Amino acid sequence: MTAKKENPVVRAIGGDIFWWMAETFDRKTRLRDIPDELLDRLSTVDITVKNYEEDTNSITAIALITFAFKVAQKVQLPHEALSNITLLKVLAKNEKAVRAGKRELASPYWDTPLYELIAGEVGERIRSRFPLI
Repeated sequence: MTAKKENPVVRAIGGDIFWWMAETFDRKTRLRDIPDELLDRLSTVDITVKNYEEDTNSITAIALITFAFKVAQKVQLPHEALSNITLLKVLAKNEKAVRAGKRELASPYWDTPLYELIAGEVGERIRSRFPLI
């Protein structure tokens, strides 16, 4: 009898969060739909980390970005990784502020599906206006 190995990505992210990404995240998911625990991780990801595999928040952000690109049926470009992580962090920090009642966001894009904000035309426009690299 062989023991089933746990996937290291699932172990780093946590089963519940990975399950939410795999089973709940879809074309309709908006920022307001992200569970608080996941939002906390995304909003505190350290974008200066050079070795992502040792930082669970970075792994979590990369996983969500990967799911967003999969939903958008697009391929992630490696040179946009830092821009994508930063964009996701900014979105998460603002969503936390909205939930805490510290901020109101009147932008019509705030209700845009999350995959579109990251991997769609909206994300492409944001990255082109604010390049990090």
